[in-house]
Parts: sequence; structure tokens; C-alpha cells
Amino acid sequence: MTYAYRPNFHITPPFGRLNDPNGLFIEDDRLHVFYQHDPAFPDGQKRTGWGHASVSVSEAQLPLHHPGALYPDADYDAHGCYSGGAVKDGEDTWLFYSGNLKVDGRRIPSQNRVHASLPNHPLGGTYRKDEANPLILDAPAGFTGHFRDPHIVRDGKRWRMVLGAQTAAETGAIVVYHSEDLKAWDFTGSLDFDLTHAQPGRSPDILPGGYMWECPNLISMLDHSDGRRYDALVFCPQGLSQQGEHYVSSDQSGYIVGHVEGTTFHVTRGFTELDYGFEFYAPQLLSDGDDAITIGWMGLPAQDDTPTVAAEGWVHALTLPRRTTLHGGVLKQVPLFSVPDTPRTHEFGATATASCEHDETLSLVDASSTPLLSAWHEDGKLHLRRHLATGDETRSVVCTPGDITAIADGCTVEVFSKGLALSAQIFGPWEKWT
Repeated sequence: MTYAYRPNFHITPPFGRLNDPNGLFIEDDRLHVFYQHDPAFPDGQKRTGWGHASVSVSEAQLPLHHPGALYPDADYDAHGCYSGGAVKDGEDTWLFYSGNLKVDGRRIPSQNRVHASLPNHPLGGTYRKDEANPLILDAPAGFTGHFRDPHIVRDGKRWRMVLGAQTAAETGAIVVYHSEDLKAWDFTGSLDFDLTHAQPGRSPDILPGGYMWECPNLISMLDHSDGRRYDALVFCPQGLSQQGEHYVSSDQSGYIVGHVEGTTFHVTRGFTELDYGFEFYAPQLLSDGDDAITIGWMGLPAQDDTPTVAAEGWVHALTLPRRTTLHGGVLKQVPLFSVPDTPRTHEFGATATASCEHDETLSLVDASSTPLLSAWHEDGKLHLRRHLATGDETRSVVCTPGDITAIADGCTVEVFSKGLALSAQIFGPWEKWT
């Protein structure tokens, strides 16, 4: 039997390359998920736009794939419709994205919006770029052309946009704009960070460095431990050096918690990585008031050489939607819905879920019962080991003992324990959990 890599419940591109999730919103019990999509990958000229899929928020169903929503067909986005978010304003739904334009070797970023209509229509809805685009042209003084990924929420009576940025000194930053009407945007400044009362997170740095901070999400959340509201800033610092078991990849995703006043972020809990597995980046959070739904990219920049490309013509997946809650300054993640076991079907891999007690090891094995991936608690840590022909790889995170739940779905695997999440890809012909 030919091994099928494509998962049943994780979103993958019909063809080509997928990366960052974009523009999450819910319409009539369906979570709409847009994502960076290069349909020409790997052989054609790069033309990144937005793919579109939707999933039920109440039960596990195969994702519904819609026609693509955005294409780089305007002067200001000729070299790509890059990442962004979505926002609902009354009856209107708007997508915001970064346009990428390169002229004589210089990158000219722009921030643009698109009106979304009838997203639940069988043909995927209608998406019209605003005639006023670009709403924000280029980066302000002091920043390079690496200026992208708008994420927008209400901030009192105004709207607040945060953008990932790189300073002229080539360090990472978060930039803030405000608007009364989602159309005219005023530059507020870049976030400063007050670390006076910051407690350490799980990572080595209270605030990480890096040469670029991508994909910021800044939302208000209820801390279920003390009943108070906090601001959670999720972002992706690039260019970090490995420190022990942390920052194994130079492209990281993590968060800090505190309170925002103007352009000052008063940090109460320092940087913590959001996923401790092998492939995870560019998460997007959708606030539902007190908590959030999170979806991440099960991939990393410049790591596109997987067997799915030659075998099935696509690469990368998104995580399952995760219910994300705040407890004592710590974000905890669990699957949004239960995923059933499914048999192997034509063009799709199998799906299997399993759980074990805190003193047991959960292993994904092949037909000869040889482990391909194992998860277990030991010495105050949760470990995830991937067994490869070239040698084993292990990721570990400090964690009190607890039950482990794992989902294998085609080539994707997600492991959860005590609110921690670890993502991985497995390209061998696995058979079952033991």
C-alpha cells in the first residue's frame, strides 16, 4: 500500500506551498482560516497569495477547502500578499495584509485591506481590495522594509494595529498604529518594554533579541488564576541563538504577558516559547473575549524539503485549532475539539489519537512496532523524541508529570500535556500508537 502523507483534519494546501495562517474569524459556527499560499511551488515563479479553508468549531470534520482569496495582482503587492489578520466591524468583515513590492533591490511594504463577503458560500465568498489601498505605504523613519503582518483589535473606542518590524539597527520591534474607521491609520510608535516587575518565563530571556520580530498578536485575556485581565503579546523573533534546550531553531514563536499603557508594555511575565516541538511558527490568535483560538504553521522558514513535495505536490500543514487560556501568566493549549480515529483512505493518511498516564511512554510505531516518535515524562520534563535514520532528535520542556494526549494525522503529530503543546512531522509509514 502506498503511504499517504496528507492528513484528514489538519489544513494543508491542495497543491504548492503553505506557510503562515492568516485572518482567522468565525462565521456561523465555522472558523475561517486563510494562509500564505504559493501555488507555483516548487517549480514556478513565486507568487504568494492567500489560500482559504474553513473548519467547524464544534466538532471534528475534514476541512472545507475554498478557492484562493488573495493574489498578488496590484502594483503595491506585485511580489506577494503577505501575512495579516481579519477583523469584524458590525456587518463587515475585513482582511488586512502586507503587500510586498521590490524596486531596484529595495523592499517597499504596504498595509492593505480587503472586504470579505459571503465566506460560507460554496465558492468561498468574494474578496475585494479597497480602492484606497495602500492604507499605509512604506515603513516610517527608523525602520527597514521588513515591516509586515498587521494584527488588529479594538483598543477602547479606536482600533489598534500591531506590525512586526526591523529597526534601522537591524533589531526586532513591534510597531503600533491607531484608527477610528479601519481606513485612516495614525502612527503611534513602537512598543517599549518595562521590565521592572517582570518575572521570568520559561525561556532564558525576559525579552528576546533577534534581527526581526514577525507575526505579532496583541490581545486581552482573562487570567483564570486571579480573575484579572492581562495583555498577551505573541510574536516571532528571528535570529536567536540556541541556549540549551531553548531556541533550537533560529526562528521562534513565543509570548510575554503584562499590561499595555500607550506604547509601553509593562511586562509581568517574560518570554515563553509557545510550542516545544520540532516544527512550529507564525501562530495566529483569535480572541473570543476571555480566551483565544490559536492556529500555527507546522513548518519553519526555508525548510521546504519534505517527501510530500515529490510524492503529492504540496508542503506544510497548519496545526489543529487550539483552545488557549491564560493561567498565572502561562498560556495553556488543548485541542479545540476531539479528533476521532479514521482508517487510511485514498489520498489521505490515517488518523489516530491516544493517551497515556504520566508514568508511561506513548510511542508511534511502524508495522514492525519500531518507534518513529515517542513522548514521555522524566526528571521533571516532558520529552518528545523523533527517531530518524540519520539519528534521533529530542525536544524537552520543564513540565510537572501529567497525562499525555497525542494525535497522529497523516504526516502531522501534535502532543499535549499539562497545557503544553509539541508539534512534529513524521514521514515514515506509521501504523498505530502504543
